[in-house]
Amino acid sequence: MNVKFDMSGLEKGLEMFEDKANAAFRMYADTSAKKLESSMKENRPWTDRTGAARNRLRGTASTVKNGYEIKLAHGVDYGIWLELANEKKYAIIEPTIRLESPQVIKGFEKLLERFGD
Repeated sequence: MNVKFDMSGLEKGLEMFEDKANAAFRMYADTSAKKLESSMKENRPWTDRTGAARNRLRGTASTVKNGYEIKLAHGVDYGIWLELANEKKYAIIEPTIRLESPQVIKGFEKLLERFGD
């Protein structure tokens, strides 16, 4: 007795599921990066003189080998001094990561749970 299974439909369904999951995760990473960027701009500890440092704060997301990466950065050459000089009095990147990253990770976990059901 021979039993044959046609797995082509299952494979196609799994590929579609993976594509939808990856799209959802990427969208969440992009949204989170923009939220973190907005938070940095709103909560910067320095007083704007020209607005350049605030306007050029960036949050970006990208796909990496085993997941997603969110980067926060200054777009001005003196951003390093805002982050590290004056006993970090004007730092915004590290404080934003410390404050906001737990919520971002919780959101990723909830998204994973949704795709796990």
